[in-house]
Amino acid sequence: MALGCDTATNVTAARLTTLTNNNFTFVGRYLNRVEGYQDGLTSAEVTRISNGGLFIVSLFQISKSLDHFTNSNGVNDAETAVGLAKDLGQTSSTPIYFAVDRDMTSSEITSYVVPYFQGILSVLNNGTKNPNSYKLGVYGSRAVCGYIRGTYSATTRYTFIVDNSWQGTFNDWNLRQYNFNTVVGSGTGSINVDYVESSSHGGGGWKK
Repeated sequence: MALGCDTATNVTAARLTTLTNNNFTFVGRYLNRVEGYQDGLTSAEVTRISNGGLFIVSLFQISKSLDHFTNSNGVNDAETAVGLAKDLGQTSSTPIYFAVDRDMTSSEITSYVVPYFQGILSVLNNGTKNPNSYKLGVYGSRAVCGYIRGTYSATTRYTFIVDNSWQGTFNDWNLRQYNFNTVVGSGTGSINVDYVESSSHGGGGWKK
């Protein structure tokens, strides 16, 4: 097991010092920016984190709304994520975790989540659209991660569970998120994180 975290905040030099002082070995960061919610990962940040000795875990999220999870949005999200990952220098054959950040029922999984990930996979499985062979990563409830992991090939997916009261009993995860919205550090080094641990399967982190 390795200790890490994820954050919606840009990792400045001062915040990086906080992360290393707290013995984090990797940090989950969003490839894309959403105004008022998450900072997008930058090239300078990639260099800073990598030189600091931490691995980066790539996340992508546009919306938590149920109506976002469609096949066409899956295609659009995957194309955007692949382009951002490539521009930022993400290592080939590492995962991008596409977020389903809500408690999904069984019927919602089949009606919304599955078409969404089918759209994502149509891009990731296309060598022209995904020349760096980025892998499918699933962030969400145990129910969502368990269903997608049980549906698609083990060689093309990683799972990142939200360990809270959401539905599901899935335990064969790559990453587990807990201790949500915890502030570590002080002053300019203060940063709000969720704690994350990786399993023996590894979480698919990368460095530049």
